[in-house]
Amino acid sequence: MEIKYRLYPYPVLSTYSDDYQSGKFNAVIEPRKEGYHLRVDFTAELTNDALKKLIRSGQAKYVYHMECAQTGFRKVFQTGEVIASELLSDKNLNGTLQICSFIVAVEDIQGYSSEDFHEDYRGISFDIEAGCIMASGKMVAVHISKDVDELEHMPSIFSIARNADDTCKHMMVDYSGRKIVIKLPMDDYYSYKQLSKTPQIQAVLNSLTIVPALIYVLGELKRVSVSEREENAENLWYRVLAKTLATKFDCDISSEEFEEQDVMRLAQSLINEPVSDAFKMLAGFSGGDDE
Repeated sequence: MEIKYRLYPYPVLSTYSDDYQSGKFNAVIEPRKEGYHLRVDFTAELTNDALKKLIRSGQAKYVYHMECAQTGFRKVFQTGEVIASELLSDKNLNGTLQICSFIVAVEDIQGYSSEDFHEDYRGISFDIEAGCIMASGKMVAVHISKDVDELEHMPSIFSIARNADDTCKHMMVDYSGRKIVIKLPMDDYYSYKQLSKTPQIQAVLNSLTIVPALIYVLGELKRVSVSEREENAENLWYRVLAKTLATKFDCDISSEEFEEQDVMRLAQSLINEPVSDAFKMLAGFSGGDDE
């Protein structure tokens, strides 16, 4: 969404009009990676007392319109706070994210006026309807660069195999080799093989297999000393986990601080929250019937 010059039947504070004499509005927009996702920090810069008063009273709010043309993502985030932030899912972003900042009336406002109006409007008041733009800042373009992460491709560090021990009826995890091997009982293994042919349910399969395997492995690493953890350094799965934790989550697997990590949360974050996607998929499959 690009902000284009337009005429309003009332004064609007913007860089492209002289409706106000000296007041200014803009927002400092700072994106930062949070795991795989993008957190956007907003800091509103407003120097007009009349608009500040409307925001303090709740009659107007800062509004940020976010749009990603490549994915079709659109979101409007509104707040009454000068400093705010919003977390955007990696799944919704690719290419360029455009962010436009506004001040918008959220209630009908009767008799609005400002001492900073241009002399043409001096002494005049305006009735503003809810939803009308009262100030417009500059558009900011955030370029999204998606790294191809080894961990996003399950074959890279995980292997699903049939447990050779037919008496075992539970899923087992072996991380002693190059990959993390998830061993399934025979019936479960063949069910997995059949279901894996349907890409739409991959999140469900990952929630049933990859997430608990990661929780187990991370828990085992957390339990042992740093020197014991590094005994796995020759294994591919350990190198990929260490790199991803360090670059995406600012987490050093070879430090004592790793013992304080919440492995339940970390395991889900590492593979981009498949549990949430699984619930959404299953809810859609059921048709959303509460019963």
